[in-house]
Parts: sequence; C-alpha cells; structure tokens
Amino acid sequence: MKVCSRAPASYFRSYISKHLPSGGKHDMYIRTRMMLTLTVLVTSALLVSTGKGLAQATVGAEASVHAKSSKSTVQSSHQDSKKNFFIVEAMEEGVAKGIPGILLQTRKDGVVQHYTAGKASIYAERSMQSNFHFRIGSVTKTFVSVTMLQLVGEGKVSLNDTVDKWLPGLVQGNGYDGQQITIRQLLNHTSGIASYTDDVFLQKVYENRFKSFSSEELVQEGLRQKPLFTPGTQASYSNTNYIIAAMIIEKVTGDTYAKQIEERIIKPLKLNNTFIPGTSTKLPKPHARGYYQLKLGGPLQDFTELNATSAHASGGMISTADDLNRFISALLSGKLLKHEQMKQLLDTVEFQDQSKYGLGLLQVTLSNGVQLWGHTGGVHGFKTFTFATSDGKHAATLSMNYHGKDLENIIFEMIMKVYEAEFPASV
Repeated sequence: MKVCSRAPASYFRSYISKHLPSGGKHDMYIRTRMMLTLTVLVTSALLVSTGKGLAQATVGAEASVHAKSSKSTVQSSHQDSKKNFFIVEAMEEGVAKGIPGILLQTRKDGVVQHYTAGKASIYAERSMQSNFHFRIGSVTKTFVSVTMLQLVGEGKVSLNDTVDKWLPGLVQGNGYDGQQITIRQLLNHTSGIASYTDDVFLQKVYENRFKSFSSEELVQEGLRQKPLFTPGTQASYSNTNYIIAAMIIEKVTGDTYAKQIEERIIKPLKLNNTFIPGTSTKLPKPHARGYYQLKLGGPLQDFTELNATSAHASGGMISTADDLNRFISALLSGKLLKHEQMKQLLDTVEFQDQSKYGLGLLQVTLSNGVQLWGHTGGVHGFKTFTFATSDGKHAATLSMNYHGKDLENIIFEMIMKVYEAEFPASV
C-alpha cells in the first residue's frame, strides 16, 4: 500500500525543535534519516578515538564489563574484529559528545554480544551495564500490534472492523467519525487521528510526571485537535492510534491489554524482565538514571521516576536489551503469528520520505542496502532502537539514558555507525 505522507521530509528534520514522550514524530524523524543514502561507516583512520576508554565489548549472555582505564577493551567472538572496533568507537564518540550512557546487545545465530559505554548516572561513577532495565517507548507498539494480530488470527476481530464497532461513540465530533476508521488504519497510522502528545500535553507531563491518565483522557487529548486527513488517504504517526487499539483489545477480550500482552507474548517467550508498569513510577533494578531535556539548550533533568500512563499503550513498557532481541527475533521468525497475520504485519505503507511502516513494525534500509525490521522508542529519560533481519536470526537492541533536543544529530550518527557495523552488506 502506498500513501502520500502528510508532511515532507523537511518536516521531520524540523522536529529537532519538538519532543514526543513515547516516540511519535521523533521516531519518524529517526526513521527518515535512517533511510537517507549516507556513508557513515568510514575507514578506521577517520574514526577518532576519544581516549577515555568509555566503551567495552564482551561476549556471553551474562557478560558485563565496564571501562575504567584510559584504553578501550574489546573482547569478541566475531571474526571481523574491525566491526567491533567501529561499534566501540561509535559508542565512545557518542558519550564523548554528551550522551550520558549507552548499552547495546547483539544476537546473531545464538551468539550474544554486549557493549556498554558511559555512565548510569551523571552524578556518580557508576558505569552502564548491558542488563539494565529501561523504558522502551514506542517499541511498545509492536507488542500491542502483535496482540491484536493474534486476535485477528483467532477470528475474534478483523482488521477491517471500524473503531465504532467496538468503541461506539468514542471517536466522534470535531470532524472525526469512528465509523470511517478501521483497526488496520490505527495500526499503520493512516487513521488521520492527531497524536495526543502535542506541546500542550507534553507541558502537562513535564509539570507533573506522576499524574495518572486514563485511556479515555489520552484519546480526548488527541481528538481536541482537528483530523489530519481523511482516513486511509495519507499517513501520519500518531500515538493516539495505539491508545485506541489497546482499548479495542480490552473490549474484545474483556481483559486489560497489559494482561493480554503478558499471557500472549511475555510468558510464552519467558521475557522475565519485560513489564507494563501501570501507575508504578519505579524502574526495576538494575537500571540507569534516565535524563530528559524539554527544550533545546535547556537543562538535563532526572526523569527516571515517571508515571508511564502518560504513554500507556503507545509507549509505556519496560524491558531489557536481551528481552527485546528475543522478542523481535521470535516475531520475525514466525513464532508469534500465523502466516496470514505475518503478511499483514509486514504489509507497509510508504511515506513521502520513503520510510515504510507495517502494523506496528518499521522497515528501514540502511545506507549499505541492508533491510531491517523493528521499532524505535523515545520516552522521558530513554531512547531505544530494536531491529533485526527479516528472518529474525540477527538482532540488535541499543538503549541510552537520554531523551532531549541538543544531541539529535549526534545520536543519529552514532546509531547509523553502530547498526551498519553490526549489519554489514553482504559481499
């Protein structure tokens, strides 16, 4: 399916001056830039070491090492040692330029490798660890979509069902008509419903991060804005879509969306470090402190404790790099969905900027031509990137304890270097 994006690529570049707590347009900005034809993996002579020894790589599911010396330490089972060097150097550069801390886990054909860089706290000498818990932001959307698609596979709901069929009267008024919006359009962001995470809502969360929000409140925050377009004619990333999708899951099953995700995904895959926190403001231990910058040039504030109902089903979950890698690998290898639902999952809409989005899953093409599937996430204090090859055999999850304005270009450059080093083009 090909639709015209509501906004050109320049819109996403301008997003540097805006912020969404659960991914939103920021994620689309990152996706847009990942699609650009850039050569970011240059020769080792052009990758300048910081000399601070902030990054290390280790092998093994339980490995965790932290740099304290003046030199980088690399221990790897990969035959291509230069690839490890690129990843270590990229993470070092990112930390040297201001990212507090970064963790990365890669998984290829059963071999797990861990990388850490920087600090878990900007006020203490505590290093990042690869087993830290973190808020995953919009990667939550993939869990919600998979849950919905399982219900579709069971014949309990159809992607062509309208919102009004399951939630009559919820999406009405101000130009909206829930009878004209389908579940498919919610999941692939072609509904035309505005995202509730605009500047007005962000200010509310900033002023009171511990406030609880109901699903209905979040939906109404989106509906107070006019529709972006006629449903199905364009595409625009909206967090409101996934709040409504979760409400439909609850109506279909008579259970909470959190319980459905737990029973259908978390327990079967033994994702023992993955949670939907509800109103709890705490992160499970171990974890880094999470830092958030509201405005360009503004102060960095500790937002580790947060009532994630402000993100809810659009970005409220907590996990680890290991759990997310196992989740995305299981999904793409066909362990969670039937064949027909896998086809629906990967049926993408194409935006004007050439980024492609399926049903809660993003397809990116690196500048070296390698295609990956996954999702990005941003929530107060953390940014997350989870991607894998289409067969699920090779996955990589990176997270950092920062979400803000000033480092967007630095983060993009680091992400591109890391992922193109981990997923090189076939010779």
